[in-house]
Amino acid sequence: MPRAAREGGIIAGTSTGRCWRLPALLREQPAPKRVVTFVCDSGNKYLSKVYNDYWMLDQGFIERERYGDLRDLIARRHWEHAAVTVNATEPVLAAYRRMKLYDVSQLPVMQDGRIVGIVDEEDILLEVFANPRHFNEPVTEAMASHLVTVPVDASLPQLMEIFNRGMVAIVMRGNEFQGLVTRIDLLNWLRRRL
Repeated sequence: MPRAAREGGIIAGTSTGRCWRLPALLREQPAPKRVVTFVCDSGNKYLSKVYNDYWMLDQGFIERERYGDLRDLIARRHWEHAAVTVNATEPVLAAYRRMKLYDVSQLPVMQDGRIVGIVDEEDILLEVFANPRHFNEPVTEAMASHLVTVPVDASLPQLMEIFNRGMVAIVMRGNEFQGLVTRIDLLNWLRRRL
């Protein structure tokens, strides 16, 4: 989140960012100066980008702790409470709505703090196509329960094997779910290394 919003509660457009440097510039002046400025535009149209930490992370504008393993590729880390999940007791409709809200294609299905399945767009479509009332069925009716897990120290070729089978990698540290790694996560990680 931009500093103006975080520190001043100002949801401004990107062109206003130039004004945020003014206090430092004024401190460098030999004599006191008075400056009046306007917030040039609203930040409303930037909510999915500049005001979205995951977009900022993907673009390389935010740095975060690095581990030197697959945890570095996870966009939404579960231990940071950032993973978008659905509980096994929730309906398929809840999973669908969460996918739309967070712009993700698959969700881990959790039960008692453990991952018990994964549901993606195709799973939901197959579940509701013949009978839209199945949106009210438990998500466990639509999820895949055969999970492909990898330890945090798995290699990139191991990830590629999973992707070649049309699956997503579920990263585990011992018995603890760390997050998902998708093709786009790997692409973003490779791009940031340029």
